Amino acid sequence: MVILEFYFDDVRNGLYVEFSLEEDDDKFYRSVELSYSDIKFYSPVIISEEDLRNIDDEFIKDLLLEYFKENDLPEEKSL
Repeated sequence: MVILEFYFDDVRNGLYVEFSLEEDDDKFYRSVELSYSDIKFYSPVIISEEDLRNIDDEFIKDLLLEYFKENDLPEEKSL
């Protein structure tokens, strides 16, 4: 998984992530928006809203891996 872009929206309390998978072959990307409650539930570590301002790609990869164990992958979008 490659994280292309991400940001945490303080107003909506949501995390927006654009990423691609190895099977996407650098031709497609996918995007997902997670609410703060989703982040807390699927996070591999205990996290607060303040912590979300300092997250990195590795945290997001771990979060998405957990999230997609129970949820479908989003549709592919062309680059």
